[in-house]
Amino acid sequence: MPVKKLNAMHKLTAAGVFFGSLFPFLATAIEVSDHNYPFNLASFLLVQRENPLLWIIDSAVPILGFFGFLVGQRQHQLVLQAENLEECIVDRSKEILNQNLFYEALVENSPIAIVTLDPHHLILSANPAFEEIFGFKSNTILGKNLDELISDRQTKQEAHTLTKDVLSGKTIRHTGKRRRADGALVDVEILGKPILIDDELHGVLGLYRDITDEIRAREELIASEERFRSLFEDSPVALRLEDLSDMHQRVKVIQQTFGFNLSKYFQAQPDQVKKLLASARIISANHATLSLFQAKNAGQLQDHISLILSEESLKNAIEIISALAAGETSIEQELIYKTLSGKKKYIITRLTILPGYESDWSRVLFSSMDITDRKLAEERMSYISLHDMMTGLYNRVFFDEELVRLDKSRMRPITIVVSDMDNLKPINDQFGHKAGDIALQNIANILQNCFREDDIVARIGGDEFAIILPNVGPELAELIIKRVNTSIQQHNADCADEEKLGLSLGYSTAGKEESLLEAFKTADGAMYSQKEQKKKNSPKS
Repeated sequence: MPVKKLNAMHKLTAAGVFFGSLFPFLATAIEVSDHNYPFNLASFLLVQRENPLLWIIDSAVPILGFFGFLVGQRQHQLVLQAENLEECIVDRSKEILNQNLFYEALVENSPIAIVTLDPHHLILSANPAFEEIFGFKSNTILGKNLDELISDRQTKQEAHTLTKDVLSGKTIRHTGKRRRADGALVDVEILGKPILIDDELHGVLGLYRDITDEIRAREELIASEERFRSLFEDSPVALRLEDLSDMHQRVKVIQQTFGFNLSKYFQAQPDQVKKLLASARIISANHATLSLFQAKNAGQLQDHISLILSEESLKNAIEIISALAAGETSIEQELIYKTLSGKKKYIITRLTILPGYESDWSRVLFSSMDITDRKLAEERMSYISLHDMMTGLYNRVFFDEELVRLDKSRMRPITIVVSDMDNLKPINDQFGHKAGDIALQNIANILQNCFREDDIVARIGGDEFAIILPNVGPELAELIIKRVNTSIQQHNADCADEEKLGLSLGYSTAGKEESLLEAFKTADGAMYSQKEQKKKNSPKS
């Protein structure tokens, strides 16, 4: 118990005992006087024994002492309560002051314009942000009607409607234009909040946020999207946007399940590649893409998405999927596609995962350039450079290159056959060069039919032909020569005189460590020997 409390209680108790002692003392003294007893302690004790009523008076001492104690305790409690109440009032006052300072600082430093209004919509206060957004000095607008201040002819009716709603107790949210001090309009987001105390309107809190930059950015974004959409749709390059997120999930499962090289897995499971290709979802495709694949719309192309890539390019698809799984975001490949009608297309395709979608492949842009005409032209040029245009056989350039290449290889035996048409000049002289050309083409057809696909059959001169036969020895070569002669005889038996053919053939086989160039010379010599023998045996005209 505090010392102050003890002192107060002791004082009050002592006072109670003191005043309580006066009552029995005075009562006893009066009795002693009435009996004419001497005024001493013995007389006091005698009177006390003879008069029991004095005992009751004697009890006043402890009663008044105890009452003094209670009064002292109660007084101390009241003092403590007063002290605590004073401290509480001081603390609460500080708290309220701090809150007021906090809210004042919050309002003053808020980037949002804050204005308080009375129930008549007259301005009571405005923060610096209000001055910054609208250009009005706060000390010049106090007491003015907010709507009249910041709305113009076009927005006045709208402002009055919003004011009516908020004064009726509604909280309003709105976006619109409001007038600045210089007359310019600013785009703002508006929040109006009624201030109610006991359901009675005491004012309005208005908040205005400048959204001019947001509106401009949104408009620019819309314009940019329109430009991009226009560029996308009208681009001469075939563009399509695909969602490959399902493919991404399946690839992750394959990696987690099998854990080995994706290329090896897909090479062993080619059907899985087709399933992955079928999981692609077309988000959009421009006109050039639809034209390229001969599709009426993106839906029709989606229905055939797994079929447009040629079987010849499945290996390329494996490389692309593996590269994407390895973290590459832009890949270019030359692929062979098929249109919906089945026509083959050679296309250079670039796949680009759009920024922000690297983790799930949900936005992948395909840009495709059709190089079919160029590819066919290249193939035609390559064909022309290696083939004889009249007969379709390989030409002398290709024959010589293959002769040198195979001569350096370990492949043996190799047989070289050299042949020469016997009667080209007589046909040209008698029936014309067109008939001679037909005769050469017939010879070429016979040779192609008599030899294997892997054999190299070439026209190496005007009426000279040569054939390279890999892995063919002398015995088999003899049989092949007989087959050619038999085919010539069969042809001549069923045709007119101008179409009859004559062919001299010679061959030579190069064994292990033997030169193909020497075998060619030997075969050429054998062919001329046969040709000379035919001339000797032919009847004299």
